[in-house]
Amino acid sequence: MGFSSVKTGVMERMGYGDESKYHQLESLGDAFDALRTKGSRLKQRLIAGSIVSVLMIFMFLAFSPDSTTASLRQEQLDKWWKPIDPTDAAIESGVWNKRPEDEEVEAAPESCDNGPETIHVAILETVIAHDEVDAALVHSLASQPNVNLTFYQQYPRFGSEKIFKAFDLNYTGPIHPDDFMGTDKHTTIPDFLVLTTCELALRGAPKRLEALLAQGKTRMICVVHHADHWAEEQRKSDIRPWVDANMVEFWTLSPHTATFLSNTIAAWDSNDDEPWDSPPSPPIRVFVPVFPIPKPNVTATEQANSDLSFAMQGDYDPHRRDYKHIFERLGNFLDAGEGDRNVSMHLLGQGRRPDVPENVASHVFFDQGLKYIDFYGLLAKVSAVLPGFASPEYLDRKASSSVPAALIAGTPLVADRRLLSSYAYVEEDSVWLQEDGENEFDVVGRMLSATAEERAEKSKHAKQNAQRIIQGNIRRVGEWLGEGIVNMYCGAGSEDTQDEAEAFS
Repeated sequence: MGFSSVKTGVMERMGYGDESKYHQLESLGDAFDALRTKGSRLKQRLIAGSIVSVLMIFMFLAFSPDSTTASLRQEQLDKWWKPIDPTDAAIESGVWNKRPEDEEVEAAPESCDNGPETIHVAILETVIAHDEVDAALVHSLASQPNVNLTFYQQYPRFGSEKIFKAFDLNYTGPIHPDDFMGTDKHTTIPDFLVLTTCELALRGAPKRLEALLAQGKTRMICVVHHADHWAEEQRKSDIRPWVDANMVEFWTLSPHTATFLSNTIAAWDSNDDEPWDSPPSPPIRVFVPVFPIPKPNVTATEQANSDLSFAMQGDYDPHRRDYKHIFERLGNFLDAGEGDRNVSMHLLGQGRRPDVPENVASHVFFDQGLKYIDFYGLLAKVSAVLPGFASPEYLDRKASSSVPAALIAGTPLVADRRLLSSYAYVEEDSVWLQEDGENEFDVVGRMLSATAEERAEKSKHAKQNAQRIIQGNIRRVGEWLGEGIVNMYCGAGSEDTQDEAEAFS
């Protein structure tokens, strides 16, 4: 239940239902008349109290600032939206893109006899980036029993092919993107085309995408990394033909980017020189880029030596982190320990390395250019990960790779409540929670003071959190593909679509 429906429920209980605000005020005026002319003094007091309460609630709901509304909306989601799987409460589709102004649409049928037995899906990565998102997409799509998947990629980076191979799933690829719809071998028109970096891919293969849209038999899945980019006129112009044709859906990588994108799309029609016939409302999903990795080969001795270690992610930029303070805190942790306390800090990033004081130098490790297997293996050994966002935008409109990376490795994050709200698929039991008034190194201190059993329990929760997301991805992706097939083959014009499909078969 979203905030808008809660607000509607409150107004309905007050007796106003779907009436306009002006009519609501007229009804309150009638109540004032009743107050002046009817009833005993006690009844008058009761009526007056009710009017004041109604006015206070009405004014609060109607004129509260956006931040308060967002907070209340999240509170109501947490309170009322509780499916069996707790992770689904945050990432289930249909919650994040509901808006009060959305018009009711006719419900689509649950099944479709006209749909194909085998669904052909192509993943197209036109830029050299986002191997982790590619991996999560390949795993979720290739795990579908009725999907024939082809994966197009420039080339795998940092040994990511070992991650894909470990899935042990049946799919074709990687094939160079230039071969997509370009050779006799790869001319099968996909039912679904997944653009892993949609913001750039739309400009990278315009003619092939135009040809697919003209055929009318391919539904685009547009994976969104930076939701704010879709306010740009060029992006909107690129995607509009697909939106007009009702042949596109957006997969965002976190709940907060889904919310931001939903608000961005809601404003498309209001600032367009060529307005839509009806407000655009393409489906917006939340796909969490988490996937299984081979179990790291860590001995008991290695794990014991790493038990008091933590990792910090992000560029070695002194403007982002106060390294003088960081090294001082590390020195304090070392001094506070009894005997030879093996506390170590791993800095995973790039750039110019900061100078490290001699007293902590043997406990600081710079890890750069790691292969993916080694990267996740290192994260799996430490007891906490500090994400280190480059800007606050990673909490409201951009999706960070650091958060899913920690889950993939099964390592608890150091996270405050705002991070948990933005990346709502991360469960509180899976993190070292940073309370109000604490900084991240206060939390590291608590982690170091915890028992080995408590640290192991946190890691166990993080691994279970990741496993729930992986299984949920497979289930949700299957449902989304089914909805897309129904839209293409059993929606409006489905008979024409079926005739075309038979003509090309």
